[in-house]
Amino acid sequence: MTLLIYRDGLIGDFLGVIPIMIELARQDTLQVCIHPEAELIFQLIPQKYNIKLQEMGSGFDRVLELDINKAFELSHRHNYHMTQSYYACLGLPVPEKPPVAELEYELMETPGYDYILAPFSRSLPPQERWPREQWQRLTDLMPDKSFCIIGHERDERDFVTGSNISQMYNEPLVRVINTLRNSGKGLISVVSGPSHLAFHLGVKNYLLTNQTMTWGNNPEAIQISDHIPDLKAERVTGILHGNS
Repeated sequence: MTLLIYRDGLIGDFLGVIPIMIELARQDTLQVCIHPEAELIFQLIPQKYNIKLQEMGSGFDRVLELDINKAFELSHRHNYHMTQSYYACLGLPVPEKPPVAELEYELMETPGYDYILAPFSRSLPPQERWPREQWQRLTDLMPDKSFCIIGHERDERDFVTGSNISQMYNEPLVRVINTLRNSGKGLISVVSGPSHLAFHLGVKNYLLTNQTMTWGNNPEAIQISDHIPDLKAERVTGILHGNS
């Protein structure tokens, strides 16, 4: 029996650990010790792999720990996405392409918005956040499109407003997942939990990023890498309409 310890609770980083968890569970009975904030994401791991939260007692044949700082350093050295770095951390063969987490969740109907907006991030520095007025300008430039802004209870309400704007704050994760999957044209976001989720769900992502490392960028995203504080909404709408 194997115990895997992973202490970080951020959504995106934990999603990146799921492929290596499943790989370990294929090799041996697996229990995991994780941050309490990651338990909602943990519940998305398919039950067929029988991965359990750590139970009382010992009796493990091996105890492994993933160090996110080591994984980040390996990403910097080898240009790995986070999902690849976690394999390297444990000395396992690194997949040639970033692996996608296998997720299991209830399918449900949600309103079919054209675009989902994810402007918020708990960890991004100010210089990687797009100004509020540009998010507002973006939606104003496309009055015929419907938008849904997603966020946490800590995020600013009415961040963008208009007759074509809906809001989802602090909704159950399964509803957020289905809203992303059911969007007509995809997600517009900064580097954040939703952009990581879009990668693992196969949802189209227009990603505003100034991050030069492969680590956290959605590898399948349409990356908009202009200097974010100076990026104009007109530039983004041009990309959305197929103009480079």
